Amino acid sequence: MNHTLTLLTAEEILERKGNGPIDHSDAKQYLRHTHPVLGVDRILDHDFSEGWLHAVRAISCSQPVFAGHFPDAAIYPGTHLMQDIIQLAILLFIGKTGPLKKTAADQEISVVTDVKSSFGHPVAPGNLLDIAVWTQEQGSSRGSLRFHFDAKVRDFPYYKQPNSYGIIFSSAAKGECELRRVRRRMYAHIGI
Repeated sequence: MNHTLTLLTAEEILERKGNGPIDHSDAKQYLRHTHPVLGVDRILDHDFSEGWLHAVRAISCSQPVFAGHFPDAAIYPGTHLMQDIIQLAILLFIGKTGPLKKTAADQEISVVTDVKSSFGHPVAPGNLLDIAVWTQEQGSSRGSLRFHFDAKVRDFPYYKQPNSYGIIFSSAAKGECELRRVRRRMYAHIGI
């Protein structure tokens, strides 16, 4: 895959030739995250060998974050949205490069080493997000991969046409990140 891939092509093209969905329960085998931090709802389609996935994330008003963010106009925090996207990138990273080592002496973890993102509009309870994540380069190493991502609210008409104020919005979140697999003992002195 390359940096010109967009969510639109993920929806229109990639779903037709991928390896199918990954349910929430099956997705958990790739991640160390657990509830309430786990932000992966369902992978709609994927191809680990080509390096892409298309996922869906439902933003529910029952999520604890909405108790304080904000009572008069609830907004899903951008930090939470990025955590959800990074988890999808980790899932793709492990699916593409193989499982992390789990032995006590050589335990590996995946770490984020770089994130560049932009936010086009707030995300509210009741929104359903389509999220595409793909590798930037096919020839990336097993030790690190660079990813692009694009998250859009499903059925939001103002990505292509202006709203009543003449505004056309960009994606809820888009950008790129880099993940690395490292030995956990690297961080022994900071308590990980």
